[in-house]
Amino acid sequence: MKKYFTLFCFFVFFLLWLYSDLTILESVSISIFVYAFLELIYDLGKRVVILDFAVQAAIFTCLVMPVVFYHVYTRENHMARLWLKYMPISSDEYFTFALPAVLAMAIGIRLPLKNLRFNERPGIYMQKVRDYLFDKPNLGLYLIAIGLASGLLDFLAPDSLKQVFFFMAHLTYVGVFYVIYSPYKHKNLIVPGVFVLMIGQTIVEGMFGEFIYLLACSLTLIVLGKKLSFGLKLGFACLGIFLIILLQSIKMDYRKRNWLEGEGADPVYFGRLIGSKISDVNLLLDPDNLFFTSVRMNQGWLVAVTMKRVPTRYSFSYGETIAQSVAATIVPRFIWPDKPDVGGKANLRRFWGFNLTGYSMNLGPLGEGYANFDVAGGIVYLFFYGLFFNFMMASIVKFSEKQPTIILWLPFLFFYSISVETDLLTTMGALVKGLIFTWIIYKIFYIGFRISL
Repeated sequence: MKKYFTLFCFFVFFLLWLYSDLTILESVSISIFVYAFLELIYDLGKRVVILDFAVQAAIFTCLVMPVVFYHVYTRENHMARLWLKYMPISSDEYFTFALPAVLAMAIGIRLPLKNLRFNERPGIYMQKVRDYLFDKPNLGLYLIAIGLASGLLDFLAPDSLKQVFFFMAHLTYVGVFYVIYSPYKHKNLIVPGVFVLMIGQTIVEGMFGEFIYLLACSLTLIVLGKKLSFGLKLGFACLGIFLIILLQSIKMDYRKRNWLEGEGADPVYFGRLIGSKISDVNLLLDPDNLFFTSVRMNQGWLVAVTMKRVPTRYSFSYGETIAQSVAATIVPRFIWPDKPDVGGKANLRRFWGFNLTGYSMNLGPLGEGYANFDVAGGIVYLFFYGLFFNFMMASIVKFSEKQPTIILWLPFLFFYSISVETDLLTTMGALVKGLIFTWIIYKIFYIGFRISL
């Protein structure tokens, strides 16, 4: 099947190159996106593809969306000019770095590791989970209860414990998987009920991105080992893409009412916004209406601005911010009170001269790689960036041979890692802290309650 994907993508490349005004590198970028998308759909259910979402996200936000901005939202476009969101450097300069950098990250993520190879029969992982939970039907309910209670009591937690309560609230997601793969007889009521609660929480908080990442990671486990037709998976993927565009198109209006105007969560208003977009698809796809959604999805703009400012105005860091991020991941804040905060503020201040207040913006791994090591070094860095998460994923999956249920924690552990909008401090920090938290929860259940999760 994959050889046909390759032939189709060559056809797409020559079609774009010969009959559009796209450059060769832009045409290659679009073709790679098509291949990666088709391969991801094909592999879904056949292997653990959580990190493939990171590859797909990088290709889309750092290669495909910049093409859109080089040809639609250019400096001549009134919206791009008004908001200064057009690409600030030439297409060739940008793609000479971004294209090989994304490919290097993809190779690092997909490189087979000799002693940590995944089982060629992926369904065996989930069967081991079912066998393990056969006489433990209530484990998932315990985790769900802790997660729901932590979410409700989050406002009582002091700042020093916010991260702990955040992780504990996400035990709801983990607990759902325990219920799905356990013999609990009321799972048909519990699972949809918790899913509805999670949707409600997402609407209340307005944090749609986190829910989408968690849902994408979760689906990879739900379908693992199941034989689904390529057409069915492709149809659901297209529906998911449409829903993401739909949510992105209303997010700004909803957050404005929810956060800035102090109206609070309003499910009715949320539904009205969704209905207005669905009722007029032409309005939804209008370039002006899609502008802010496109800006949100164009991580390449942040990379391009970094390439324009470094080293012209700000010097390369030569690994300084990378080393700080690794150290900040390991060293707790009570030992290092002024260590960098997650969210990109430190990098924006260092490489752009910006002091962010009131909103979040981040260079991402590509921008951080370039700002530290220039073009060639940044490409090498992206390879090892991908290789690190590849190693961590493979190690955890390998460990599931001893502790089968650890595989149910993968969405919780890696949903931040598949984002290419955040820096190393955020992605590595979330993974390392998540692993420590998971170990602690396992130990608490075993030592305190004599329950083996």
